[in-house]
Amino acid sequence: MKGLLLGTVCFAVSFGLELAISVLQDNPAHLEIYISSFSLTGSQIKNTDFVFFLLCVLFNVINVWMEEGVFRGLFLKMLSKTKPFMQANFIAAFLFGIWHIVMPVRSYVNGEMSFAAMALMGIGYIILAGIMGIKWGLLYRITGNLWAGLGDHLFNNTVATNMLYVVSQNGVDELQVVRIMVAQIISFTFVIAIYYCKKRNAKLPLCDKGGEVQ
Repeated sequence: MKGLLLGTVCFAVSFGLELAISVLQDNPAHLEIYISSFSLTGSQIKNTDFVFFLLCVLFNVINVWMEEGVFRGLFLKMLSKTKPFMQANFIAAFLFGIWHIVMPVRSYVNGEMSFAAMALMGIGYIILAGIMGIKWGLLYRITGNLWAGLGDHLFNNTVATNMLYVVSQNGVDELQVVRIMVAQIISFTFVIAIYYCKKRNAKLPLCDKGGEVQ
C-alpha cells in the first residue's frame, strides 16, 4: 500500500503538470482510461472491455514480480554480500536499465525507428530505468523487503503507462516520457531523503556489506 500510495501521489503531480502545460499552450487536454500496448512510436489501440483491464493488471503483476524478484530480490541481495550497498544498488540498477533496451531494439528491428533514434532511446532507457532501479533498491533497503518497490513499480507500469492517458487536440500522451520522468524524479527525491534520514539514525534493516535482511 505504501508503494502504491507513493506512485499515486507522484503521478498525480506529474499528470497535473502535464495538463497545466497543455492549458498554457492553448491545447486543452483531458484524461482518458483505456488499455493500450505501450509503443515508442506513439501508435495507440484503445481497448475498454473489462477483460483487457483484467489482463493488463495480471500481466503487469507477473512482469513486476519477476523484475523486482530478479533485480532487487536476487541481484541486489547477492551483490550486497560482497560490496557496499550503494555500489551493489548501482550495479543492479544498471543491469535493470540494460534489460529495458530491448524495447528500442525491437522497434529498430521492426523498421519503426532509425538506428540513431534507437541508440538515443536506448541511452534514455538505461538512464530512466536506472533511476527507477536505484529508487526501488533504496526502498528494499529501507523496508527490508520488496513490497514497497513492487507497489510503486506496479502503479508505474499498470496505471501510468497502460491505463491512464492525456488526450488533447494534438494527440495522445505527447509528453508521456516527460510525465514519467517528473514522477520518478519526485519519488526518487522523496525516497533518497528517507533513506539518508534512516541511515543517519542507524535504523536501516540491511547491512552495508556482507549482510542479510534482518
